[in-house]
Amino acid sequence: MSKILATRVKTHIEASIRDVLDVSDCVGDDQKVLSRGLVAICLASISGLPYKDVAKYVTDGYKDNGIDGCYYDPNKNRLFLIQSKWSSAGTKTIDTGDLHKFVQGAYELLDLNWKNFNPRFSAIAAEIEAGLKNDPGIVLVATFNSENPLSEDCRRILDKFLSENNTNDQEVVAYSVFNITDIVRAIKSSKSGIKTDVDLSLLDWGEHKDPYYAIYGRISCADVAEWHKAHGELLFSENIRYTLSSSDINARIAESLTERPSTFWYLNNGITAICDEIKRKPVGLGDQRESSLWSVSNIKIVNGAQTTSAIANAYKSAPQKVKKGYIQLKIVSIGKAPLDIGNQITTATNTQNRVEPRDFLALDTVQDGLAEAFRKIGVQYCYRRGEVISDLAKGLDVQELALSLAATSKNITDVVMAKRNVGSLTDPAGYYQKLFSPVPDASKAWKNCQLWRKAQKVVQELADAKSDREKQLATHGNRFIENRLVLNHSGSIDAATVEKLHNALLVIINDKFKDCYLAVLFKNAQKCEVLSQELTAVGL
Repeated sequence: MSKILATRVKTHIEASIRDVLDVSDCVGDDQKVLSRGLVAICLASISGLPYKDVAKYVTDGYKDNGIDGCYYDPNKNRLFLIQSKWSSAGTKTIDTGDLHKFVQGAYELLDLNWKNFNPRFSAIAAEIEAGLKNDPGIVLVATFNSENPLSEDCRRILDKFLSENNTNDQEVVAYSVFNITDIVRAIKSSKSGIKTDVDLSLLDWGEHKDPYYAIYGRISCADVAEWHKAHGELLFSENIRYTLSSSDINARIAESLTERPSTFWYLNNGITAICDEIKRKPVGLGDQRESSLWSVSNIKIVNGAQTTSAIANAYKSAPQKVKKGYIQLKIVSIGKAPLDIGNQITTATNTQNRVEPRDFLALDTVQDGLAEAFRKIGVQYCYRRGEVISDLAKGLDVQELALSLAATSKNITDVVMAKRNVGSLTDPAGYYQKLFSPVPDASKAWKNCQLWRKAQKVVQELADAKSDREKQLATHGNRFIENRLVLNHSGSIDAATVEKLHNALLVIINDKFKDCYLAVLFKNAQKCEVLSQELTAVGL
């Protein structure tokens, strides 16, 4: 069967992909052309872009360092690195030698060592660098036209890569396999477009008929989870973003559902979707509104992607509890509406003001007390969202205070948290309680904030002046370096001191953690403690 499918894939690549690829260096080497074709199919599936638009992200060739495709997805905030293997017999996967090269190439790319890569990378370097500034998830993808699994040795290599860069509470890197089944499905989607059709049951439903047909009501959370299981990210192709992996908000939604399923409907804003067509299924229910069955063609969730993802994850671990939960659903049929109505609905449902965790600090008496304490020393302190600092030289807000408290702390975990999850610092349900207990002294906090601002400036200037791995160190290690400057060198926070500290840190990292992705390194408290001890040992 694999050889038959391989022939089908080969025909598709020759007919629909080859002409948009740069194959000038593949004369007489059809194997290389087909391997690049697999990368294009994988990239098109990941990005949702046509082959002509993903062609520039196919980087296979001389000096590719094992990376045959490279693409940053701004919607998912993920950097995808792809390695491809074409097999004429449709039986081979990736071998260990190629995979070792691939992993090492990933480290080279993450350190922005562009001089070690071919010109195809140069064409997308600015795009990749911009993406890396957003601290994306890193996904290694192995694609091959075989249904056989990766070898045990290959899985060990990838598992080692994951263990070196992930922590127990944060997944930064991941890997996936895009095999012949995925390839054939992606080809089918590119030819005809896969529709996300669902049948659903609504309780306490209602409808609007003018100007566009829409229905609304309560739906079982288990049904929503089954949609996600069947269609995955295709459900969100009309949304402004895809699901956010490892999100604190998602975790809280899932926890709320599994711990209190009966109250989930009351606590959640619900889901808004658009579709091509809505039909009520004739099952003899008459006009009663208690429940009804519906057939919905090509449903797309335009608001509620995170909720849907959280429900799906909760369903995997606690299906019986999720079955007890319900959520409000609104679906608008746009099949006969103006062409831009889908965009209007997506925009409107995603631009309304939303409550953020830090907004609840307005109810915290600690913040009110801090504002009064700062006022007594002539400093304006803003802790309600929307308040404006009139003079930055004499004021700060709660986000800056939290960051400065963490970045100037003697507790390395606080410093790491300032890099790992800055939002948690002002989240009453997150790290906020640890950071603001005991209540900080206003005078000392203001002094440290001013020192931290100075440290921030010199570290940023250093980062701007560096390149490659040295730039990455100053960028990803900024909070750690700022912490050392404030605690150990507050009297000499200048360019010379930060340069000396940066250089010493680079030597230690190359000795202790040479193969660690720097964005991950500075989110690991244990490794940062090692760095701290090593710097202390050399008098820095």
